[in-house]
Amino acid sequence: MDEQPIRILAIPGSLRRDSYNRMLLEAARQLAQSPVEVDVFDGAGQIPLFNQDSEGDLTPGSVLELRARIRASDAILIASPEYNGSITGVLKNLIDWASRPYGQSAFAGKPVSVVGASPSRFGALRSQETTIGVLTSAQAAVVGGPHPVKQVSRLVDSEGRIGDAATLSMLQGVLAELSSAVEPRV
Repeated sequence: MDEQPIRILAIPGSLRRDSYNRMLLEAARQLAQSPVEVDVFDGAGQIPLFNQDSEGDLTPGSVLELRARIRASDAILIASPEYNGSITGVLKNLIDWASRPYGQSAFAGKPVSVVGASPSRFGALRSQETTIGVLTSAQAAVVGGPHPVKQVSRLVDSEGRIGDAATLSMLQGVLAELSSAVEPRV
């Protein structure tokens, strides 16, 4: 009997194509072993700025897709840089849309872990702490963290991949934590 997959939706908090945090999520995708499957969300750039007037029948299709993908996943992994000592506007906007309308958060009860990479010696720590607070308000079941990856620019190889053993080990641990937090299916 085949084991049902554990679907983890990986959400980058940056729109930058060569984002270190996108590299973290790609490393997590490559590290995932059956039954875990990691799918990286690439639609953040299509999510308009949150406007409560656009809720209900006026909700943009890109937002409906985001909510559906979150709900269809078993867990969420977020990787985000830190801008001006806090959460990126891209990630905050995405969480705002996914957690609305009030009482209908796509994150409700969903296991979520937050990691973050930065060229700084802090590893996007403040951004992760803020993101965890926002996700808690959005009713997510935050698992572990924060997980800062410091001075990430030193960890990237010539192919644009993160090959640092300690970072890869941390990501494997995060995937294991998330997998363990997923409710068993009958």
